[in-house]
Amino acid sequence: MLITEWSLVTKIWVSGEPKAQPRIRVVKGGHAYTPSTADGFKERIHWEAKKNCPQPIGDPSTPIRVDVTFFMKRPKRLCRKKDPGGPVFSTKRPDRDNLDKVVLDALVGAGILHDDSQVVSGLIEKYYHAINGKGPGAEISISIPRQLS
Repeated sequence: MLITEWSLVTKIWVSGEPKAQPRIRVVKGGHAYTPSTADGFKERIHWEAKKNCPQPIGDPSTPIRVDVTFFMKRPKRLCRKKDPGGPVFSTKRPDRDNLDKVVLDALVGAGILHDDSQVVSGLIEKYYHAINGKGPGAEISISIPRQLS
């Protein structure tokens, strides 16, 4: 059965510059570690998610859709009078899949999702923020199939 209708459970705004999940690093002696560069952003997602959705969504078999729009820090080269004032697509690093991984890991850590394997659908977009907008951040929308709502 193809599911095309989704019911919004919650929408979350997380302020601050989005950070991507870094790759695992290996140093001399074979010691592996994950750099902590995304920890602050992941923690903000965690607390905003807990505030907006204090209960886990469904059970572990509930399919979930997570749409995320990332608003990256706007570079000075796009802040001239002739540049568009609204959001502009960001084609620079970080990669969208690594940004998405931070969001899903934080939602699992907050207890909103049982596991990120529940996420079966979602749109990921990456922009530079609007000149007079909210600034850098991420808008996260979590939905479940309409017949389960």
